[in-house]
Amino acid sequence: MRFSFLYVVVALAVGCAEGESQITRDGLGDPNTQLMQPESDGGLEDTSTPVVPEADAEAADAMPPEPEPEPDPDDGLPPDPNVNLGWIGGPCEADEDCDYADHPGGFCLSDAEGYPRGTCSLGCDRVCPDVAGLPVTFCIDDVIVGQGACVQRCDYTFFADSGCRPGYYCESRPRYNETAFRRGVCVPGEPDLGPDLGCFEEMEQRALDYVRQTPRQDSPRGRPDVTCDIDGPVTLRSPVGGVSYRYVTQAESRPMFMSCHLANALDRLSQLLEEFDVVEVGHIGTYNCRLISGTNTLSQHGLGFAIDLKWFRRSDGFVFDVEDHWEHGVTENFATEEGALLYSLAWQMHTRQIFNIVLTPNFNAAHDNHFHVDLTENSNFIRSGGGGYHFGPNIDGD
Repeated sequence: MRFSFLYVVVALAVGCAEGESQITRDGLGDPNTQLMQPESDGGLEDTSTPVVPEADAEAADAMPPEPEPEPDPDDGLPPDPNVNLGWIGGPCEADEDCDYADHPGGFCLSDAEGYPRGTCSLGCDRVCPDVAGLPVTFCIDDVIVGQGACVQRCDYTFFADSGCRPGYYCESRPRYNETAFRRGVCVPGEPDLGPDLGCFEEMEQRALDYVRQTPRQDSPRGRPDVTCDIDGPVTLRSPVGGVSYRYVTQAESRPMFMSCHLANALDRLSQLLEEFDVVEVGHIGTYNCRLISGTNTLSQHGLGFAIDLKWFRRSDGFVFDVEDHWEHGVTENFATEEGALLYSLAWQMHTRQIFNIVLTPNFNAAHDNHFHVDLTENSNFIRSGGGGYHFGPNIDGD
């Protein structure tokens, strides 16, 4: 643990953009906001052979050989992408590497202290500053004595495999001075992946492109008594069975964080979508640690068991969008091809038992722009036409 008296930490009167929404979390912010990077020497290297005068040749031969260089302590780690070089969470060798112009008091948690390649930090009492276009930060305990320390939050946009730089992994930690509020942050070491689950073997058989993640436990804001505990967390890359899944505000597909059980369900969904000639899906979220709106019940999004599907694009460019094309209350004689396709798809997801819950815009106004589908245990429910069809004991409202 680092001792805070080694540093003079200036109290910060800054707010912290927590990045609570998916759009904020995935956005790059202001592209004009940049950190100053060290100047490059152009990569030039003197490759000429030095000329040794004859008078010095014998003396040079008599000199003991130079000692072999010490092994690189980072051997075995992939190259660091230097995404946040010079900022909180970025690599460093000395405190001078963490000299933030607007936030004095930065320091380096060194390799010798157990932080591979070092990591820049900053003292904090509750919140930390953020820079647009870089991973969001978070204030945690148990790093320095007597106060909190700013670290990088896990970010699967910048670090697709694990959410963190090489040598670090994502772990749920409480905020300093607010222990009920937790977020996934990057800490040094290797993750404990927990028990081996059968769904990982199934993912291998399905040839899915995924990376296992460390188990994490979060709580919805203001509800420390409720825990979002994901069974077999993974990040899943597109394409999944030939279909790409893209968050609606993003220009390209990016890894999705979820339970391995949902990943396998998405592969089954992709097989169905290929029958509709669908090659791309626009979604509006997978994991989100929250309660069902207006209830005290944890949403299936909080277990990594749910995804919200907004639009579907065929190989010919034809798009059918839940928000634009769903025909409320209609079960036959549809006015548009898009309406008929959406109704058929909703029922196919249910009858083929790809998901246990299928909610359409007919469920309530909160679902006007998407299909909510999830893996609620012991349920078998769809709301797509004029009424609900329930074949199990549990119904998830979202």
